[in-house]
Amino acid sequence: MKRLRNQLYRQPMDGSALFRADATFCPQTGKSGSGTSFASYNYPSRFIRHYNNTLCIASNGGSNAFDSSTNWAADVTWAVSSPWASCPPSPERVIFAA
Repeated sequence: MKRLRNQLYRQPMDGSALFRADATFCPQTGKSGSGTSFASYNYPSRFIRHYNNTLCIASNGGSNAFDSSTNWAADVTWAVSSPWASCPPSPERVIFAA
């Protein structure tokens, strides 16, 4: 996953330092008080959020619609669990590690 204009897209790794930083998210205690929230490495006040059927990195309030404070804590909190099936090795898979 890579950030482009604060939205997240599936992109192949290009090997650059910017790509690595944009594709890195740091897990922390969920902003809703449970679960896990993922802060952007490059923009630590922005978290992975689902908003209007897209993934973005959002702050709690701001000029973008996806920065809305409404439901922000719930929308940036994820329930991380074991996968239902194991993934075959692939250079395109996304790995979140704590």
